[in-house]
Amino acid sequence: MPSTMEQCLSQTLAATFEELALTCADFNLSDTQRAAPVDVAMAVSFSGPLNGWLVLKATSHILPAIAENMLGSDIVDDPSVERDALGELANVICGNLLPLIGGAQAVFVLSAPQAFDNADQTSRYSPSARTCVGIESGRAVAQLLLSDDSRRALGLPVAEPIAALA
Repeated sequence: MPSTMEQCLSQTLAATFEELALTCADFNLSDTQRAAPVDVAMAVSFSGPLNGWLVLKATSHILPAIAENMLGSDIVDDPSVERDALGELANVICGNLLPLIGGAQAVFVLSAPQAFDNADQTSRYSPSARTCVGIESGRAVAQLLLSDDSRRALGLPVAEPIAALA
């Protein structure tokens, strides 16, 4: 089993893309993959012993192939279906990640995946793990955001409020 939260996220991200989207996830990104913009994002919030968000961002031009692989169809050509496919990947990543970091017996409630276009949605949560993989000529980035209480429960440092630093 992976030893750190980031390793858990990395392994879960790669396995989900390989098994569900039938793509090769590569941690050694090419220059082209590194330069590819991550211009579409979906997020899943969760609550339970830990509270937070799993945000999955990707390069939009890889979405058609991902959706086609997941649906078993040669031509999807529907941006909403492509976003739904990315949302389902975020949902599966989140669902597989939480038992690894929260414990196998922990019970979590996950929201339906939603478009993530506003950082205000997650302003009360701190980045706790991040990973990136190359997919075809683009990339996917997963980030785990946790509440301060969840970070404390895991023994992670919690940032001081700005007012306390003055």
